[in-house]
Amino acid sequence: MRNSSLQVLMLLTFLCFLFIPLYMVSNQYETPPEETWRRTMLQQQEINTYTEQVYRMPDIQDETVDLRIVVIVFNRAYSLLRLLGSLNVAFYFGERVVLDIWIDRSKDGQIDENTYRIASEFQFKHGVKIVHNHTFHVGIYGQWLNTWTPKSNSSEIAVILEDDITVSPYFYKWLKIVHKKYDKLVEVNGYSLQGISIKHGIGSEGLLDAPFGNIVFLYPVIGTWGFSPNRRNWVKFRDWFEVMLQDDKFQPLVPNILPTSWYQTFIQTGKTEGMWSMWHIYHAWKSREYTVYPNFPDQWKESNTHPFTHESAHYPMNHLQGWVGVDVVGVMVHVHLDV
Repeated sequence: MRNSSLQVLMLLTFLCFLFIPLYMVSNQYETPPEETWRRTMLQQQEINTYTEQVYRMPDIQDETVDLRIVVIVFNRAYSLLRLLGSLNVAFYFGERVVLDIWIDRSKDGQIDENTYRIASEFQFKHGVKIVHNHTFHVGIYGQWLNTWTPKSNSSEIAVILEDDITVSPYFYKWLKIVHKKYDKLVEVNGYSLQGISIKHGIGSEGLLDAPFGNIVFLYPVIGTWGFSPNRRNWVKFRDWFEVMLQDDKFQPLVPNILPTSWYQTFIQTGKTEGMWSMWHIYHAWKSREYTVYPNFPDQWKESNTHPFTHESAHYPMNHLQGWVGVDVVGVMVHVHLDV
């Protein structure tokens, strides 16, 4: 009888050692991908508080810069080379320009060698070039939200460019005009370089159609093919994002728009880390903010092109030269999501 009880006890002990690890593994898979991503972002924020000085060159202060070009890249070396080439032939009017190239790491901490080599060897003809290697993997969220952190008294213009575009030589002319004219408007959160976008309302198809008489128009959805933030509202958005990120039950869902449908699909597939813009869209919606878009004629003249950024390697786009010198009109039209 005693031996029988001992055998039962040994069997139960064996089963515990067998099933407890399996239970722990199964629990790992039960953690929602969205919650895992948020935890990672919060950890990155904690690290950022201790590594801020690594990301900024202390001898190049905001007040000494007219234009800061923020290029974000991971491992597309050829695309980066195209973009940098277009930046070198742009016009900067002798002003003080800083080119920040931010290279993300892979999830296992590796830097793409070809991308780093191109960034390091590139000779920027118009100002200071700084190559920043992230100290850990930050993803598209970290690349967009943690690479331009202006001071409260900063007057510099910043533009954030992903590596798969090129710019028109006149992009800075456009930015100088619209920042000067519209930065004081509380509803303007920034300026897109990409021109007319697609329609984002549910059931809408095709492209936005702004009235010809308006050289610019306001639109509720950010244009990420080159975006120049309004400093005041960008700081406000980043502060809001850091607070809301800590609420793992919050989702930035705006009713009746296509980006929400896309984001919900990403939630189901655990890929929300690839769509940072949904948070900006939500914040703009709640704050009643808009992005300023250019509305030039013939901006779709070339395939897959926009006025100041595009995917084509033929970046001069001379048919716009006569328009960038025209002062932007004082009254803008609001283009709604459902037009």
